[in-house]
Amino acid sequence: MMLLTDRHQFAQRIRVDHSGCYAAQYKDYTLKSVFQPIFNRSNAVIGMEALVRLFDKNSQPVPPALFFQNKQVSLVDQLNVDRLSRAIHLRNFSMSRYRDRLIFLNFLPISSERLAAEGLKSSLLMSRLKALQIDARRVVVELVELTAFSSQTLSCAARHLNEEGFLIAIDDFGCKESNPERVAKVKPNIIKLDRQLLQDYMQGSQSALLDGIALAQQWGAKTVVEGIETQQQLEAMHALEVDFFQGYHLAMPQELPPCLKQVI
Repeated sequence: MMLLTDRHQFAQRIRVDHSGCYAAQYKDYTLKSVFQPIFNRSNAVIGMEALVRLFDKNSQPVPPALFFQNKQVSLVDQLNVDRLSRAIHLRNFSMSRYRDRLIFLNFLPISSERLAAEGLKSSLLMSRLKALQIDARRVVVELVELTAFSSQTLSCAARHLNEEGFLIAIDDFGCKESNPERVAKVKPNIIKLDRQLLQDYMQGSQSALLDGIALAQQWGAKTVVEGIETQQQLEAMHALEVDFFQGYHLAMPQELPPCLKQVI
């Protein structure tokens, strides 16, 4: 399988499902979008994180982590699913009542590197944002915790994305490659603190979470605490200098029912 590179290749694989939402088909996988809100300190929704749900040919769910971290899945397949996911996420987001908020889009680090290398201004992503009338300044590029091709090219990609108005977030900080070194290279606008840091904090090991908050402040980045599952956790995080909050206690990931006309 070759890398998907043009509009026709994407359009062939994207359809509208029975709920009126966009979905995609790639080989034996069906891709669907769900969205989880991110809240500010006043409990208002500031943005939605787009998450892909993968299903195999028997309609059984496939955890995205198992797909994107499976060495038996080729890099081309991972990149194609990564790109197709964003294609349906943007379409579904553009039809929703949240379209004037931020949209957080997960990117494999190598996807952002390739995007910058291939030319951002002429990319399918930029043309799709224009067609859907989504301002790049409302798009948060979440760099997930996986390994980049090189820290230097990732840093360069982040800079190019920032120059075009995109916001940059480090996802799952404190996990794998989402560490202080990546923060220093990428200089993100937002740092999303991994749920394990929250759990450790609640069990008395507070330094890692507090260090993450301090690091964000050092770089002038906003913070999101992920994985809030109880009222106790929420109250504890509100007592800290945290900007935004996300987790099952606040809202579950769900499809966004369309309220606007579909745009192919």
